[in-house]
Amino acid sequence: MRFGVCTLVAALSAVALGGSADSARTQGGAAWTLTPVAAGQKLLRVDVEGDTLFGFRVRGTDFTVAGIKSVRASGGPTPQCAVAGTPTTLSCDGALPGGISVFVQLTTSGDGGAYEFALLFQPGDTNLFYVPSNQKAPPVPLGGSLGRTSNGGGRVTVANPGSASFQQLEIAPIGFRASAVATPDCGVTGGGGIACQRPLGPGKTAVIRFTADVSDTSSAYLFAGNGGGTGAAYVQYGGPCPDVVASVTRLHSEAAVVRSHLAVMSRSRAAKPLLAGLRAKVVSLEKKVKAAQRAYLKCTRSGRKAAAAAACDAKLMSVGRANGRVAGLREVLPTERRIAARVNALRSLPADTQKKLAAAKAAVARATKALADCDASLAQG
Repeated sequence: MRFGVCTLVAALSAVALGGSADSARTQGGAAWTLTPVAAGQKLLRVDVEGDTLFGFRVRGTDFTVAGIKSVRASGGPTPQCAVAGTPTTLSCDGALPGGISVFVQLTTSGDGGAYEFALLFQPGDTNLFYVPSNQKAPPVPLGGSLGRTSNGGGRVTVANPGSASFQQLEIAPIGFRASAVATPDCGVTGGGGIACQRPLGPGKTAVIRFTADVSDTSSAYLFAGNGGGTGAAYVQYGGPCPDVVASVTRLHSEAAVVRSHLAVMSRSRAAKPLLAGLRAKVVSLEKKVKAAQRAYLKCTRSGRKAAAAAACDAKLMSVGRANGRVAGLREVLPTERRIAARVNALRSLPADTQKKLAAAKAAVARATKALADCDASLAQG
């Protein structure tokens, strides 16, 4: 059993990508399913329970396995896979320990879904028993993201954009293993994945926080099940993009405030000699904005932007904007006080700025609370 909190994973092995005796099969401590995911593409999932197995074979009955688009493993080493032979057969070889899930995305020809599947119980096994199997219906597309939290942990969002309701969630990590889960009704599976017994209604998003070393190259398969249907998605690590955009937004906001106040003070000839510090600050901020923009472009070009999209990103941008305004007002206030002491025409400027600063701080508090409320609402599923 790979889930220590409830019996979800045993169900998910047959439900997440299968749901009947014809679509999700088990034999010798393994379960497998085949699901069409796009035109001419099918996703094979193999879950190993118990003793180590040493590979598997798949050949189509009324379709042809044409090639391999990707091979990924969760909870163990990725096997070596190839397509060859007559009939064309997918061959994957390597030690597959208990708790591992292997995902092979195949390119295919033909419209059928019947296939035969065999396991290798020892290295180089040639005494194979092929089990007749049938693919299941395509999964409902899910949305989601994978990122890091501020304390160095991991954070996954699972979004349900459709009208179906789900009762179970599963995260199959690629390139990392969860060691603990902070989200209620969730637990760590034997392969370092995450399984949750919690609802995910139409239009809802769930947030799952966990302890793991999530790197920039990490990814995950997301599954949702309801006993009769399945949702699925594959997401790559995308945590930096919202944070980078928030940083750009904050710097833009700060620079805009400093520029506008500098323009007002520059109208006074007597004030101009006192503005060198603010002018240098504007130059520094402009450099920081450009650096942040370059970081954002690098992030988007890496293909992580779409994966980073999350339901609360707009709130995160609002926090960045509000913090930038506070920072800008704090920057200009000392200079305005010095100038007000010498220039009668600008004597009221510090008081006005102080009022704006108080309002900006209140805006930060509201934006921060809105972000926290949004995050909390997501966690409710």
